[in-house]
Amino acid sequence: MSSHHAAVPQLSSPTSGDPLPTHRDILAVLLPLLAALFAALLSGTVAIPALPAVTAELGGGSVGLTWIITVALLANATTTPVWGSISDRYDTRLLVQAALLTLTAGSVVSACAPALPVLLAGRVVQGIGLGGVVAVTLAVLGALIPPREQGRYAGYGAVVMAVSMAGGPLLGGALVDTPLGWRACFLVPAAPAAIALVALRRRLKPGPRSSSDARIDWVGAVLLTSGVTLVLVWVSAGNGSRSSWPQVGYLLGGGVLLVAALAVERRTPAPVVPVDLLGQRTVACALITSVSSGFAFYAALSFLSEYFQAVRHHTATATGILLTPLVFGLASSSYTSGRLITRSGRWKALLVAGSVLQVAGCAMLAFADGNTALWWIELAVLLLGLGIGVLLQNLVTLVQNAVAPERFGAAGAAVFFFRLIGAAVGLPLLAATVPPHGRGTGQVFLLLSALSVVGLVAVALLPNQRLRTSFATAEEPSW
Repeated sequence: MSSHHAAVPQLSSPTSGDPLPTHRDILAVLLPLLAALFAALLSGTVAIPALPAVTAELGGGSVGLTWIITVALLANATTTPVWGSISDRYDTRLLVQAALLTLTAGSVVSACAPALPVLLAGRVVQGIGLGGVVAVTLAVLGALIPPREQGRYAGYGAVVMAVSMAGGPLLGGALVDTPLGWRACFLVPAAPAAIALVALRRRLKPGPRSSSDARIDWVGAVLLTSGVTLVLVWVSAGNGSRSSWPQVGYLLGGGVLLVAALAVERRTPAPVVPVDLLGQRTVACALITSVSSGFAFYAALSFLSEYFQAVRHHTATATGILLTPLVFGLASSSYTSGRLITRSGRWKALLVAGSVLQVAGCAMLAFADGNTALWWIELAVLLLGLGIGVLLQNLVTLVQNAVAPERFGAAGAAVFFFRLIGAAVGLPLLAATVPPHGRGTGQVFLLLSALSVVGLVAVALLPNQRLRTSFATAEEPSW
């Protein structure tokens, strides 16, 4: 295989008739990308056990704790589609390096923050970098590996996810309980990010620009980000103040901006969110399920961390250990389901089973209080992780299977966008609605059970099509 084919992700079209890359060619590109993904995912998990310590020093309480997660999710969600759109037209090696540098800069700002607003600003920068790493990685892999074969390589991603998401809370909890404190948690991702930067310069070859002359939809991105932010400000207000005129103004202003964003997205040739794809049943149902699974995952990380420390009085280190079943279940089911789908080309029964497990895990956690048996909590957390793991990456594969190859980046980014927007809106809403300090954990998961049922219905409505074994565009049914 020539060096030309080692740079398959930079080819203008994966349907050009060139031979498909070998397993060795794929690994040469995949491994440094996974190193970048490891740094990005670690930035979202290593600080989770540290959040109570952060708010104890910088203030903010339960709402502040939730906002530390939410601002990163919001920045991630609203910039991931932009990164995805850019990655369909520009050199992906430069883009992923820029994303890693952004991620590292946000980590340093967060670690050195003297006050909560500065920390939140650093988390925004981290979220932008995280969105770039995820979107560019999806675009590269979507252009490199046919949908039917993606499950084979999803196992590598599952291992990275397991190490970063299970090891992150463990490492973060251990650091909090040492003299280094919570600030060290935000610096941890910088090391793997530096390694990934060096590896990507050697392995991921620069490629030509796309011939597309469509411009990036910066107006839509700004309108969307501003609209969602204003809605989140209203959501985060206490129940008694949401009806005050300043808060109502935030809600109305956010609504106007979101309507304007939708109008812009419908007219632009390169939208941040591919609105035209929403008419396809596979895409629409997958996005609904993505909102459900993403919300459940981030809510579990956030509210269970507070529950274990504030209600069960465990240390930050113990909290990281107690969250391990969630990530173990997620990684193991992601790996196993990906291999099974690659082998058979069939996915419907597996995704239905994953949705059922998510519903079961949330329903069990709806009974959580200070006296609930720990084995019950851990079993529920494991079931929740098993269910979500089946859904996360396989939903991306389904959506990319339903679109033309030149839209792989935008389509994959759309799945992450809806997943993260659901969590970004839902987390502060729950934090402002339920009792603080972990006392409302049962109520949180009761609401998540209902949302998980909606996700299950959406999975049931997905058209049961086989995955493609080439890059030819599939015939996709509409509603």
